[in-house]
Amino acid sequence: MRNTPIEAVLSPDSAARPATGTISHEVRVCRSPADFARLRPAWDSLAAVYRPGLDFTFCEVAADHAFARGATVSVALVSDGAALVALWPLMIERRGVCRVARALGCGNDEEYGGPLLADPGNARLYAAALDALRHVKADVLEIRMLDCDGPLAAALAHVPQSWVMGAIPARWRGLGGYSIALSSFATYDAFLATRPESLRGPLRRRAKRLADRGEVEYGSCQSADDAREVLTWLFANKRNWALARGLHTAYLMDDQLRDFFIDVAGRIDLVATPLVFFVKLNGSPVAAALTIVGPRTIEYYITTYDEAYAGFSVGNLLVDRIVRWAHATGRDFDFRPYFSAYKERWSNRETWHEHHFVMLTLRGRLAEVPLAVEQIQRIVRKVREVTVDRLRAKVSALGGLAQAPDGTSKDA
Repeated sequence: MRNTPIEAVLSPDSAARPATGTISHEVRVCRSPADFARLRPAWDSLAAVYRPGLDFTFCEVAADHAFARGATVSVALVSDGAALVALWPLMIERRGVCRVARALGCGNDEEYGGPLLADPGNARLYAAALDALRHVKADVLEIRMLDCDGPLAAALAHVPQSWVMGAIPARWRGLGGYSIALSSFATYDAFLATRPESLRGPLRRRAKRLADRGEVEYGSCQSADDAREVLTWLFANKRNWALARGLHTAYLMDDQLRDFFIDVAGRIDLVATPLVFFVKLNGSPVAAALTIVGPRTIEYYITTYDEAYAGFSVGNLLVDRIVRWAHATGRDFDFRPYFSAYKERWSNRETWHEHHFVMLTLRGRLAEVPLAVEQIQRIVRKVREVTVDRLRAKVSALGGLAQAPDGTSKDA
């Protein structure tokens, strides 16, 4: 039987052939786990360069869960002569009259979007991957949390995108990202010495105080059963935290995301690739983090802690242990977008991220209406938050004046 173009690319006798400079693409449409499993050789050929969340096992779990929801999975493959140079896995779901393609992932719309490339520094491959998407049966492509200074963002400047997003000022549509570049530090302590003393000093003291309360364990789940137990606690605690603050974060209101990562934990080697890190006190978790690990980076994806132990900075103690592991294994550490004061204290690199909506067909323009509504609601929430923060600041200032009308403290 003759090989198809992509099968020829992946066959052993052609895998080592040099690139010819002739770019070609193919889109594989998968409607079942068996369809997706046939693509494993494609991932294996690019395994050395995958970013977190784009390894085959993670994407296989994502495909299984997408099929269960009735979504279609399409994988765009790009070849340079006989060599596979890019693949872009997407799940496609219908929203109203539009077919929307987005990252094949855990489904909470917070994954980084983009392709898997043989050479992530080659701008030409990003353009080729985008060109391949013309053959995907979708109207709109969502790319979430894209680094504005990255090569994919530069390639997107040449394709049709959302008019709505383009009309919003950058300060409203962007998200700050925080990460730690560790490769330039010979030791972890050398990195830690660059952080403020207000972070370093309390780490030592609070670790000692926590140890005074009982047996403390820092580590990662080594078995699927342990991962299930800690993930169940993590998501329950995170949901309660959100509800107590009136936040109805969609992915915390049901168990789909929890079950996705429990599924992942059952399919990977948790010793070689940690998924769940924790701080346990007397055998029970008091802080935990769900992480996504790649060959070069570990992402701090979802985290929580027991507020009863806030005074011990168990969250920072957890970060300390994970960053130590990242440095020891030659990885950088990514806190991901969204500001938090602790991220700012730990990080030595900041980035700017935006959501992009690429119009693949004319019908995709119909998605501009719900997108406009979503962005207006987001801006209204932002204005409300700023207003509330200012009012609180004024109330605090007035309270201070009431206590000390002469400008001096009560103890003076």
